[in-house]
Amino acid sequence: MIEQVDLELLRCPRTGAKLSWRGAGQLVSEEGEYVYPVVYGVPDFRLFDPPYHSREEELEIAKFLVNASIGLDYEQLVRLYVEQYVPLKSKEKELKHRLQLRYRSPGRLHNMKDAVNADIPSGGIVLDIGCGSGEAAGEMLRLGAKSVVGIDISLIELVFAKKLLAQEGMSATLVAGCAESLPFADSCFDMVYSPDVIEHVSDQALYLKEANRVLSSKGYVLLNSPNRYSVVCPEPHVGIWGLTFLPRFLIDPCCRLLGKGPYTGKRLISLMELRKLVVQSFGECSILGRSANPLAESILGKLYYKTRPLSVNLFSYFCSQHIVYGTKSLNGDSAN
Repeated sequence: MIEQVDLELLRCPRTGAKLSWRGAGQLVSEEGEYVYPVVYGVPDFRLFDPPYHSREEELEIAKFLVNASIGLDYEQLVRLYVEQYVPLKSKEKELKHRLQLRYRSPGRLHNMKDAVNADIPSGGIVLDIGCGSGEAAGEMLRLGAKSVVGIDISLIELVFAKKLLAQEGMSATLVAGCAESLPFADSCFDMVYSPDVIEHVSDQALYLKEANRVLSSKGYVLLNSPNRYSVVCPEPHVGIWGLTFLPRFLIDPCCRLLGKGPYTGKRLISLMELRKLVVQSFGECSILGRSANPLAESILGKLYYKTRPLSVNLFSYFCSQHIVYGTKSLNGDSAN
């Protein structure tokens, strides 16, 4: 069961009403109109299916993993999942990716917060949107956060997160939900962290407005956005160079033609698109591309540093990703 202090943070994602318990396995909205199940200790507020499985399919996989996790450590559970549910041609890649996340996700957190000179709020409450299997949530607790709430649209990922956090002797409130309709009260988080999420949501403007809504007046949001027009790396999800330079209506058929399957559940945006969305959603905000390194040893690196800020500003349109730092906009629209 969710602790009472955590229940105070939760709200009905449809109406914003407070929630109360109906027995041990359901949460009901204040007016009694909407009921949400609690599955293996995780409240399920999802308003639509995750991208790769229906909610019914996910529930069956989650049940299998929860039952199988007894006596297995995190890595063993990951290996079992890959063996049982990942297609043969993708097994090796999927296993490598999942095991590397345990070490790469904390590094990503450090890189992003250091880029904007921000710290994890000591004694604060942090929301991790798109928390996945919980690697960054654990690191934020180690860095001094009082508590972490992780939300993800995938119940499978949250089962992994519970296992990993428990194995590391930590705990976080884990919630299944949609980033476009966060099931939380207004202004309740001191930091909102959301890496590699913006390109996957169905409504990017609403996602950012929701992040602003739940942010406290003195808090900040930290997220990244893969660049649609990057010239330094292929499309990060399917590995095709120049794919997203195409008109959007050609991206999916081209991806299928090249044997990568459908290009669904992904929408990379450019710096100009990102800037417009961020300014609409947050108060003070900044968007960073690749900074210039004063210790660069290569000729190109030295030239890039010597010609800043022109080089940095120009390359920001073509770098691999952008890091976004934003503070609370009190009226929902930026004053900038």
